[in-house]
Amino acid sequence: MKYYGFDKSPLEQYITFWQNLLRGDLGVSISLFPGNSVVSIVGSRIPYTLELVIPVLIISFLLGNWIGAKAAYIGGKLSNFIYFLSVFSNRLPSFWFGMVLVYLLAIRFHIFPPYGYQTLEIRPMLWWDISTWNPTAFLDKLRYFCLPFISLFIVYLGGWATGMRAMVIHELDSGYIRYAEALGFRKNKVQSYAQRNAILPQFTGLNLYLNALIGETTVVETVFGWPGVGRLMYQSVVSQDYSVIFGSFLVVMIVVVVGNFIIDVLYGLVDPRIRIGGRA
Repeated sequence: MKYYGFDKSPLEQYITFWQNLLRGDLGVSISLFPGNSVVSIVGSRIPYTLELVIPVLIISFLLGNWIGAKAAYIGGKLSNFIYFLSVFSNRLPSFWFGMVLVYLLAIRFHIFPPYGYQTLEIRPMLWWDISTWNPTAFLDKLRYFCLPFISLFIVYLGGWATGMRAMVIHELDSGYIRYAEALGFRKNKVQSYAQRNAILPQFTGLNLYLNALIGETTVVETVFGWPGVGRLMYQSVVSQDYSVIFGSFLVVMIVVVVGNFIIDVLYGLVDPRIRIGGRA
């Protein structure tokens, strides 16, 4: 009781909590890793969450917008079919879709392992950690990485494709596109103009998708046993480890805020009106 400060009054505990927080001290774990600092516990899990979130966000954004733009250019029944598939995939609950993938690709056909992060006999590695990189560990980790990646990627791919298709169709009916067609611009050139303007709202949506992706990753990590912050949250809630719960939520909030800031800064590179401050 004295070690964790529970022998003090609630007011004293609250004041101590803020004093420690301002020094970057989130306390120690009560049950999961007794005596270990929350900062070290959460800090060791953040890279695993980021190596799942960042590839899903970037690849789904690029590929989804490309598919949506192509669907808008094609038109007709094929475009409507792509739209149907995009809406359907975007409405899939990622955790449910993940369990379906486990049943089909892991249990029935034994293509991927159903649960975990890496084979115990192989030294763990991170994608960007060159010191731990080796071909055997990379291929082994890739097998475990595929199912959680696919369960999130398919859902967000449909969202980007749906939005981009709608925006390109809207731009193709704009006055400047009609004027460019009347001047005899090549079809590829006109489509590139439409796509450049249509992707601006999509880029703005990166903030919202990042926030949603962080939340969904929390559940997906629990489904697949991925050792990120999401699974740590689940373990700490089950064991009522309040220090780790608070620390995990605080770190996730910081990651989201920093990610939103970076996206806002990058928006100026995409939209020249933002970069020059409207002085065009």
